[in-house]
Amino acid sequence: MDNNMIKDNLASNYKENSMVKAILVRWKWNEEHTGRKFLGLRYGGSAETQYDLNVRYPIGSNEKITLLLHADQLANLSTEEKKDKIMSLLVDHVWKWDLKNSRDFQTIVSKFVK
Repeated sequence: MDNNMIKDNLASNYKENSMVKAILVRWKWNEEHTGRKFLGLRYGGSAETQYDLNVRYPIGSNEKITLLLHADQLANLSTEEKKDKIMSLLVDHVWKWDLKNSRDFQTIVSKFVK
């Protein structure tokens, strides 16, 4: 493998795994590990990848960060469409949010997306 091929491979992997402006969900399990507690939303950093998140938040860690949407999935949407897309994903039953600690996702998403 020549040096140019290695560079191209690294650049390709970086773009595919990049979290630049991706929407990430911060959460942790409740005490019984039966539901998730929502902690917040944030945008991915300019040099952040899935690997970085896995290292920072390994399987046994208390707090987790999960990718909700890549930036390109929101690129051509209006502000309202972005809010709707984020909301629909956050309220999906697969998250298994802890109902005792439920949050007003509508307000959170409205403040997050401007």
